Amino acid sequence: MTKPQLSACSHCDLLIAPYQPQRPQDIKHSAKCPRCGSHLYHKAQCQPSTILALSITALLLLIPANTYPLLAMTMIGTTEKVSLIQATVKLYQEGNFFIALLIFICSTLAPAMMLLSLACASYLSIFHTQSPRLKLFLKWVDHLSHWSMLEVYLVSFLVALIKLVDIADIELGVGLICFSLLMVTNSLILTLFDPSDYWDRVTVNGIS
Repeated sequence: MTKPQLSACSHCDLLIAPYQPQRPQDIKHSAKCPRCGSHLYHKAQCQPSTILALSITALLLLIPANTYPLLAMTMIGTTEKVSLIQATVKLYQEGNFFIALLIFICSTLAPAMMLLSLACASYLSIFHTQSPRLKLFLKWVDHLSHWSMLEVYLVSFLVALIKLVDIADIELGVGLICFSLLMVTNSLILTLFDPSDYWDRVTVNGIS
């Protein structure tokens, strides 16, 4: 019989065996050290159904955020509207292949795949807890979350917007509103999503 892997308390170094629930509903959301009383971990009590709803919302926002104009710029009587996809294509046409590819991956492809994987993992966690694909989707979420950089591009866009205000008339577009809502929704998902809760379900159900 294999011995359980012990973990040490970060305050008093007491070695503690991990709690092994027999059913998903027995999973504990917080634990304290029996010696010093410090918190060992605290899980956000957010149901997979909530994560599923937020992921679907973010996926729906991702489409207009990429296709609708971020802004309309008027200079010398000429108005030009630019969306994120159009800006990426423009960079590609100008020969900036690596930058265009990086923007497409980090602002469109990686967020879309991460949200889709998270939605699938949440769905399986609710309705098909015995599915072996749950483990695969959780691994994808872990890898893709490092490539999703929506806030970086929003900050970069705002910096460029401040510089353009002095030389042109700027009108914010629907795409920017959707992109901002997408970033807020994505940040909320990453705050509420607790991967250990999903992995506990994988362990409890014995998925290989």
